[in-house]
Amino acid sequence: TETAKHRVFHFMRATMLAEGTVAVIALDDAFYFGVLSSRIHVVWALATGGHLGVGNDPRYNKTRCFETFPFPIATEAQQTHIRDLAERLDAHRKRQQAQHPKLTFTDLYNVLEKLRAGTPLNAKEQLTHEHGLVTVLRQLHDELDAAVAEAYALPPTASDEAILTHLCALNAQRAAEERTGT
Repeated sequence: TETAKHRVFHFMRATMLAEGTVAVIALDDAFYFGVLSSRIHVVWALATGGHLGVGNDPRYNKTRCFETFPFPIATEAQQTHIRDLAERLDAHRKRQQAQHPKLTFTDLYNVLEKLRAGTPLNAKEQLTHEHGLVTVLRQLHDELDAAVAEAYALPPTASDEAILTHLCALNAQRAAEERTGT
């Protein structure tokens, strides 16, 4: 959704209609899905997007977060690896939600955030952890983040500042290429 705590992408059937606050990006290649689902895109989206509401929630603005985002020029092997990880991520989340219909993306990613921070889980969060197999979700995201970082020639442990510096330079390069018709 445009305004959400977590940046979560997933494949939708072409027959589904999205309501007004859902950002739809019409790409059917899991490579792009993987890059958009990576920490690198999240850092970009949080830096370039807006904020809305009393809680100053981050807002995903497609013209600022997506249209200006410089995708990596990845090798075919890198694209295949990212594609595979992205498809596994999407399948994992859909499978766990199908098995546990009350499981939400927000709950999954709140627990993932707590796991990464080393914060203890309460009873409800522990149930989400078990139903969502959040440790598997974390592993898939970690592998995806590392694969996408490699496609950008960045270390997997790059700081947010290093990521933004790299992406801004790449964005400027792409804008210059567009101006010259490349």
